[in-house]
Amino acid sequence: MLTLCLLQTSCNKNKEIEPNPNPINQVILSQLATNYQQLPEEQISRSIDNSVFAQYAMPTEKYGHGILGDKIEAEQLVVVVDSTFYEYRLPSDYVFEDIRPRLYDVDGDNELEFITIRTNIYQGAGIVIYKIINDQLVEYASLPEIGLGNRWLNIVTINDLDNDGVVELVWIQTPHIGGILKATEIKAGTLQVLDEEVIQYSNHAIGERNLCLSTLTKQLNQKVFYVPNQNRNKIVGFTLTNNKFDLYEEILQAVDFSKTLETQYAFSNILEGEEDNCIAE
Repeated sequence: MLTLCLLQTSCNKNKEIEPNPNPINQVILSQLATNYQQLPEEQISRSIDNSVFAQYAMPTEKYGHGILGDKIEAEQLVVVVDSTFYEYRLPSDYVFEDIRPRLYDVDGDNELEFITIRTNIYQGAGIVIYKIINDQLVEYASLPEIGLGNRWLNIVTINDLDNDGVVELVWIQTPHIGGILKATEIKAGTLQVLDEEVIQYSNHAIGERNLCLSTLTKQLNQKVFYVPNQNRNKIVGFTLTNNKFDLYEEILQAVDFSKTLETQYAFSNILEGEEDNCIAE
């Protein structure tokens, strides 16, 4: 599994930014900051081997949802792979309603893909995965939008949750309204919805930039992910088995939505790299 580290947030000790960074990397970071108009958060994702970088750019206020604390979203995805820059600009009726791209090898080819929350200003949020194909940054797989403007989703985890060799992606649709937990498998360039739980869950509070309200762990031979319930008084753990969610455990604990979930409970065996797949200011 290829993991990533997010600049300007803390990483675990074995993945800290090197004290004497490669000057080539510093040049790339400088170019991303000076040659592109970044979002206010100025967040750049990068791979642990410092060969892949990604950020959102071209701020816009054309979509006034403001779910992440301001009405500024992005029109452009910029990635750098082995010092080559790639750009993807959205059509006029879309924005990236997100803070930074996520990096993950979703198809097992040892190359990182770029997972985004892309929103249609009339149809709400969806999920789109971008990939470098034939030296072009292109759309690889997508999840349709929710179907109504001013409706959003937040990603929970990206991983091969059932150990079958196929990567799954879990998210919470409308975490502020109903909070439906959903899962899809990423296979042959498609996102096929597997299961959903309509009981109310949430991994985001309106106006917060904290997207880290989920945790993925390994318990014996199972991968267990945890999310809060919408009442914020319980943490619920799930496995994915035979394409279905199975309840693993419920933890009675109040959750502060301004803080990362893993700092609020002593989870055991958090999977390496998962703490870097979110952002919290």
